[in-house]
Amino acid sequence: MKAISTITTALHNGTVIPSLGYRIDKDNIDDLYDSVRTALDAGFRHFDLPVDPDSEKLAGQALRDSGVPRNELFLTFKVGNDDHSHDLVLRGLERSFKRVGTDYADLFLVNWPNPLKFRDDYEKSSIDTWRGVEEAYKMGKARAVGLANSHAHHIEHILEHAEIAPMANQARIYPGFPFENNLNCANDHAIQTIGFLPPRHDEILKSRELQIFAEKYNVTTRHICIRYLLEKGCLALCQGKDLSELKDCVHVFDFSLTEDDMKFLDHMKNYGMEMIDPDTCDF
Repeated sequence: MKAISTITTALHNGTVIPSLGYRIDKDNIDDLYDSVRTALDAGFRHFDLPVDPDSEKLAGQALRDSGVPRNELFLTFKVGNDDHSHDLVLRGLERSFKRVGTDYADLFLVNWPNPLKFRDDYEKSSIDTWRGVEEAYKMGKARAVGLANSHAHHIEHILEHAEIAPMANQARIYPGFPFENNLNCANDHAIQTIGFLPPRHDEILKSRELQIFAEKYNVTTRHICIRYLLEKGCLALCQGKDLSELKDCVHVFDFSLTEDDMKFLDHMKNYGMEMIDPDTCDF
């Protein structure tokens, strides 16, 4: 049962992270507790926590009730959009710890590079926020740190001013949305990309293109999306509530997509949401 969690990757500071993780969905909060318990039963130990107090409480309860020791879990926490400053970062992290029931993060990310609330002073607030993340790392409150949803110029901006370089960047990457701007920049700086499907992604999974590939490789369309990420050198955050399908995620390591198939998947129609610009969006 632990096979999923024992396939790992090392970040550039040496922190070992399971290559497959489970993305906790705050948009389905009524099912959140049960979905976390199901993922645990499927063998997942790497969990990506949303920036949401109620979700953190429910996830924390599910993790505690499972009886899985904390040192067997890899938990990712994030800086919320209202906490972009050195002091707010640290206070927000402590609140998250209290809700989940832990005293450290395995990975701590800036969830959104340029939130509306701080956009008028992006240059200063983004660096001040990263200083708070660095402080959490120095204090041992985070074993690894990084970014999320950042475009290449956001990554470069942080690197220009960082004392501690980001170790990971979470990004929405899937067939039809390869996000090469993001991925290539991260690769250039030894930043590990962790990919995930966007919210409301049923249309992607039901697309005829992915169904054809699923039939070809005798897997599910969700597994095609996961393997697509692994072929690109990314780690993958999985979603879903079906125990059997989640258990079967370990089989994404048993096959490879051909070069021609990867090219097709890169250029197929994007059935997900359009590109969201962190510098102009309304949140």
